[in-house]
Amino acid sequence: MRKIALFSVGVLLLAGCNVPPTYGQLNCDPKVGNVTTCRATELPIPTVTNTVTVTATPTPTPTPTPTPTPTPTPTPTPTPGNPVPVGIVGTWNLMFNENFDSLNRTVWTPYWFGDCVSGSIMNKVQTCSSNVSIVNGEAVIQLSDAIHGGLLSSNPSDGVAGHTGFAYTSGVVEARVYFPGTCATRIDNWPAWWTTGQSWPGTGEIDIAEPLSGVMSTNYHSSSFNVNHTVSGCWAGDYHTYAVQRQIGHNKIFFDGIQVYEYDTFDNNAPQYFVLNVGYSSGNQTYGDAGAVKVDYVRYWQ
Repeated sequence: MRKIALFSVGVLLLAGCNVPPTYGQLNCDPKVGNVTTCRATELPIPTVTNTVTVTATPTPTPTPTPTPTPTPTPTPTPTPGNPVPVGIVGTWNLMFNENFDSLNRTVWTPYWFGDCVSGSIMNKVQTCSSNVSIVNGEAVIQLSDAIHGGLLSSNPSDGVAGHTGFAYTSGVVEARVYFPGTCATRIDNWPAWWTTGQSWPGTGEIDIAEPLSGVMSTNYHSSSFNVNHTVSGCWAGDYHTYAVQRQIGHNKIFFDGIQVYEYDTFDNNAPQYFVLNVGYSSGNQTYGDAGAVKVDYVRYWQ
C-alpha cells in the first residue's frame, strides 16, 4: 500500500508541476527494500512559433474616370429669312432676295426690250419669254434653237408696263447658278450672270460669271478700262455661288465664297441692274432643258 501511495505522490508531483503529461517525465531511484522513490521532472515546453503569412491585399488601382468628349456645337444654320453672302466677311443688310417661288413680273422681265423679236437680241439670239420658266423654285432659262434663247432682266427702265425692276450701287450681289455641261467637256452655250447700267459702257458692265467658248471667265467693261479673266476649275453641271463685292472704284469677284479676282473700276459706281441669260455659241450648243441655265436665287446686301 505504501508503494501505491508513493506512486500517487509522483502523480501528484506531476500534477503539482502543472505540466501536461505530454511534457513531463517520471524519474525513479533504484528500489530500496519495498520502496521506490520517483520524481516528476518537468520538461521544457517547446516553443511553438506559429508563423502566419499575411498576404497584403493590394490596394485596387482606381479606374480612371474618362474625360467626357465635348459635344460639338452645331454650326448655326443660316436663317432662311436672313441669309448672308457666302465667304464675304462683313456686316450686311439684305436688301433684295429673290428665291424664284414664282416669276415676279414687277421685278423681272423675261426678255431684252421685246419678246422674241429682232430688237430683243442678246448673245446672238432673240430673247423669248417662252424660254423662261419657274420649276421647283428655280428660274430655268434655255436655248430652244440656234436663234431663240432666254433672258431675265431687272432693268427699271426697260419700258415694260407694270415693271419697276431693281438696281444697286455698292454692296454684294450673289446668285446661285447651275451652268450646263460637264467637267470632262465644257460649259454649254453662251450663258452669263451679269449686271450693267443704263448708259453702256460708261456706267459699266460687270460680268460676274460668263463662260466663253465653254470656259469660265469673269469680265468688266467701261469706257476707259476692260478686264477679261479666265477662272480655272470645273463650273459645269453643278450649282455654285457667283458674287461681286462692288465698292467705289474697285470690284472683288467670289466663286463659292473664294475670291478669284479683283480689279479697279471706272463706272462712277452708277446704278446697275441684274441680267441672267443664255445665248448661242457656235459648235458649243445644247438645246432645251439639257442646255438650260438654272438659278436658285439672286441676292443683294449693303
